[in-house]
Amino acid sequence: MKIIIEQSDSFKEPEITVRCSAVDPELEKLIASIRLFANTISGKKDNATYFISLSDVFYFETTDNKLFFYTADDVYETNLRLYEVEEKFSNSSFVRVSKSFIVNLRKVASIQTETNGRLIAQLVNKEKIIISRQYVAAIREKLGVGGN
Repeated sequence: MKIIIEQSDSFKEPEITVRCSAVDPELEKLIASIRLFANTISGKKDNATYFISLSDVFYFETTDNKLFFYTADDVYETNLRLYEVEEKFSNSSFVRVSKSFIVNLRKVASIQTETNGRLIAQLVNKEKIIISRQYVAAIREKLGVGGN
């Protein structure tokens, strides 16, 4: 892969052009990562609305019919529903891991198998999230790994 960077004061905003003979799965992942970085989500905290880059979001959690998303330092509430987040970001590194969680796989440091068939994801901030058995196959597919 060749990367060319052109810098000029005449450019109003960054632009990324991909030239290729075919879009393979690796290139699709790269494009999804770039799109994820460019996307933001709004969240409320302390009576103010913030616009957070999706690449900074560790996970979404629904509690008491409210949806929260977590970054390294803060927690924000969003008006979206969990299923809306799942649909909206289905082609990204976000994946449903239980009835109440969607995790950003780019923030997962490791995944450990438990004897009951569940998985435990340890995030880069040392937080642990249980992956329900129901979602294990989807996680393995998203990660491109087989059983066990």
